[in-house]
Amino acid sequence: MTLLDTLRYARTALTAHPLRTLLSMSGIGIGITAVILLTSIGDGIHRFVLAEFTQFGTNILTVTPGKTRTHGTAVGSISSARLLTVDDALALKASRYAQYTNAG
Repeated sequence: MTLLDTLRYARTALTAHPLRTLLSMSGIGIGITAVILLTSIGDGIHRFVLAEFTQFGTNILTVTPGKTRTHGTAVGSISSARLLTVDDALALKASRYAQYTNAG
């Protein structure tokens, strides 16, 4: 079977079943659109999250009191909550590595 015969056979099959051809073309179009849409949404979310984190800078550390949640086994001090006090904030402020502190 030559290439010309194959193309004739394909054309005959497509014209003999127009509804099946239309549904197949629609499915292919919807699939391509879905892939493009999901890729665009993923890229947009990636850029948004990156912009949100970089607006604070790369040298900022936020410390909040409370319990750390882990999904594994508890390890010593990680599993227990320790509240922060004003003395903790003053100790951070006295550190030569902390440029700005805010206890609030």
